[in-house]
Amino acid sequence: MLYKYELIRKSIHLSSLIIPISLFYFDKYFILNLLIPLSIAYIAIDCLRINSTKVSNLYNKYLGSITRDFEFNSLTGASYIFASTCLIISLFPNNIAIPSLLIMSISDSMASIIGRKYGKVYFLKKSLEGSIAFFLSSILIIIFLDIKLFPAIASILVCTLVEAYQLFNIDDNFSVPFSFAFTYTLFEKIIANGLI
Repeated sequence: MLYKYELIRKSIHLSSLIIPISLFYFDKYFILNLLIPLSIAYIAIDCLRINSTKVSNLYNKYLGSITRDFEFNSLTGASYIFASTCLIISLFPNNIAIPSLLIMSISDSMASIIGRKYGKVYFLKKSLEGSIAFFLSSILIIIFLDIKLFPAIASILVCTLVEAYQLFNIDDNFSVPFSFAFTYTLFEKIIANGLI
């Protein structure tokens, strides 16, 4: 994919920031009541695109240039964003859901933009430069949030490795926020029980 199309793709990806930002101002159940039907509709259309030539042709006319090759016959990253966002907000309190979703939106975008432009050194399945951009942007995110620093930094480290390795080929719009949320919750419990 050409770099200019990657920039367009990531600018659209960054529009998902509206969701974690809205959690600062609105009740999570209000957000979920809007988000779940929207997510179901989008995922249904994405499935239809895979199975219908007419829908696929219409999609490709407008969005084909920013679609990665493997997404033409599978769900797009946007479907995974919708699914993971609904689950993260449902399963975790806001103080964990918000950084998880901000990292998915901002840090994943930074990793891709920096990695594709400047990436020279391979790190797991991505570039070292992209992984550093992911890690540093995630650190900046948690600095501005009301979150415990040690479990957050440890979770970012795990999250960076998950993003770079693409464990089980799970879409990183799903694996990144879940790895942060799960790991943060785990480290927080370990610290609370005095195990560290």
